[in-house]
Amino acid sequence: MAGAKRAILAWHRSDGTTVDFPLGSRALVGREVGATVRIDEPLVSRTHAEIVRRGESYVVRDLGSTNSTRVNGEIVSECELRDGDEVRFGRARCVFGYAEVQDAPAGDAGGPS
Repeated sequence: MAGAKRAILAWHRSDGTTVDFPLGSRALVGREVGATVRIDEPLVSRTHAEIVRRGESYVVRDLGSTNSTRVNGEIVSECELRDGDEVRFGRARCVFGYAEVQDAPAGDAGGPS
């Protein structure tokens, strides 16, 4: 059986590495230690934005950040995200998209056998 698709936000760090954050029904984006999507960069606010699932879609909403949230170069207060959209929190570059999630093989609960 084919795997389901799961929404992710991929942070493309300045050192060339990428960090993928799987998205649930609500994700807080910011520098705060408790943030779901923790982006530890100076121009990212402690509580910068949130990404919320609405039905089958995801929406990014700026939470009054100092250095704005941009989607595909445009400053937004709220915007529905589409697969492949570039989302910037301050200077931090992220890409919203969907990834295949493979089903675990039958009988594999992830624990010892």
